[in-house]
Amino acid sequence: MELTVRKEDLAKGLAKSQSVVERRTSMPILSNVLLDAQGEQLTITGTDLETSFIGVYPARVSQPGRVTVPARKLYEIAKELPAEDVYLKEKENNYLHITSGRATYDLVGLAAGDYPELPQVDGIPQLTIAGEVLSEMIEKTIFSISQEDTRFNLAGLYVQKRKKDDSHRLRFVSTDGHRLSLIDKEIPGLGEFALEAGVIIPRKGVSEMRKLAEEGGELVLGLSQRYAVVNKDEVKLILRMQEGSFPDYEVVIPKNTKRKALLGRQAFEGVLRRVSLIATDRFQGVRLDFKDGLLEVVSNNPDLGEAREALEVDYEGESFGVGFNARYFLDLCAAMRSEQISLSFVDEQNPCVIKGEGDAGFLSVIMPMRL
Repeated sequence: MELTVRKEDLAKGLAKSQSVVERRTSMPILSNVLLDAQGEQLTITGTDLETSFIGVYPARVSQPGRVTVPARKLYEIAKELPAEDVYLKEKENNYLHITSGRATYDLVGLAAGDYPELPQVDGIPQLTIAGEVLSEMIEKTIFSISQEDTRFNLAGLYVQKRKKDDSHRLRFVSTDGHRLSLIDKEIPGLGEFALEAGVIIPRKGVSEMRKLAEEGGELVLGLSQRYAVVNKDEVKLILRMQEGSFPDYEVVIPKNTKRKALLGRQAFEGVLRRVSLIATDRFQGVRLDFKDGLLEVVSNNPDLGEAREALEVDYEGESFGVGFNARYFLDLCAAMRSEQISLSFVDEQNPCVIKGEGDAGFLSVIMPMRL
């Protein structure tokens, strides 16, 4: 393998691969990126066997070939190279010779033949979606994905195609067992998109999708029961779907709430931050006490003391109090855009439903906690 590539392209591709490759692994080659020079392009590939990154960049290829080298070290070198062009050449025993200006490196690699083959994803149904839309949908659901890998069917984002009235909507759902986030969006062309059953995209894959979506522009999203594929410009992501069945999440969404409070999102967020400073570190428990026109947020910690702060709200009805993990509401407030949000309850024992007019198609459910 022998080629010349722009430093900017090399560094950009390596940067995007860093969060995909495995740094601690029993398979050392998964800590490497595969460099494949063919035709007039350099393909950079990184994988952990579940999430795969492929970036294709223009290059002047003198000799086609493939080699794998440590992803982190090559990225650190690429960022610091002094010249705009980078010369790469494969040497004996899988070494990669790197030259830029007066700087030269010989980097130890591993045989490209040992690099795992990526799954074949040709023919997967695809849908074009605006990056801004996909980014919003992920932003409003990613924080509710379970962080416990033992609950593997909750450690991902559930994606469904739903039909309501005469329109089709793409639905994202996440839950960690204590809270749930759900968002529906109408996407052009979704009616013809073949997604018969829901699928679960693993947490790491969702995070990589989010990075691409935040760049804006259009993405092409492909979904099948086994893989998700995301294409944007020169980058492709291949994500292996999470196995298992997502729980029947609709049963936990209260249908007939009797109590409803309207309040300012940012003011509520500020009160929660201040009062939760006293809460226990692990559970962040606070009590919400509702009265006519007023919400009082209270935190008690036997080791530190008590904090309380009142907030004017639009609420009429009998007084009641209920405990929650403040962190769940803070995550939610950070993801929402509405100036005013609504908190709806059946009673003190059932979940709270949160919505906002500025967050169309979105709702969240938070389970109460005993304080």
